[in-house]
Amino acid sequence: MRHHFTHLRTLDLLMAILSLVSVALVSVRWLELASPQTLQLFYDIDSLICYFFLAHFAYGWWRAPDRWAYLKGNWFYLPGSLPMVEQLRWARLIQLWRVYQLLRDRPDLLAMFRRERNETRLSGILFLFFLLLGVGSGAMYWVESGQPGSQIETPYDAFWWTLVTLSTVGYGDLVPKTEQGRFLASLLILFGVGLYAAISGFMASLFLQPGAGQKEEALRYQQLTEQQAQILAQLQQLRDEIRQLKRDP
Repeated sequence: MRHHFTHLRTLDLLMAILSLVSVALVSVRWLELASPQTLQLFYDIDSLICYFFLAHFAYGWWRAPDRWAYLKGNWFYLPGSLPMVEQLRWARLIQLWRVYQLLRDRPDLLAMFRRERNETRLSGILFLFFLLLGVGSGAMYWVESGQPGSQIETPYDAFWWTLVTLSTVGYGDLVPKTEQGRFLASLLILFGVGLYAAISGFMASLFLQPGAGQKEEALRYQQLTEQQAQILAQLQQLRDEIRQLKRDP
């Protein structure tokens, strides 16, 4: 595997964080430390994380210069990414071990962030989305559940309301009734608008960036321009030498 992942990438850090979250969710489910509705919600969230793992694996396979070698060297990441096989989800600890091995080499994280700007932006947006979704759902459920007239009574209600709010859709089927809930809602609305703007800016930057063919064409044009400048400089030098020879007897 090391000859395919010789350096740490920004998405690797995000996948490591999601692996920790996934292992925590599985632990809570196996130990039954919450209500049945909460455990079912954790199962669905963990299944959603599985799809991100599969997308990350497909992204690495697509970027690999030798895709068959990539599959041979990294197939053991797939069992822990299957959404319907909960017994294999402990295999996600392999992802953490891989990131630990890459971090052990003490990479320059700031240089990595500057070098992989698009991947860093995407990782940051996804991390912020998951953070706001988890914290917002938990806080809204803690504030609204059990209050008189509240519409948010279950963890699923809080999760659905937070997801709709962050996406700036705003169906209005569930609304907070308490003052604390409305204050929390105002914060999540502001964060949701900012998150939506960040996603829009990221997508726009992908379309505005020149493609590989345009970059090669620009580089070729720059090289030709430099060669032309060198030729002109040499011609000017030859003219000066000829003039000097004509002046000398």
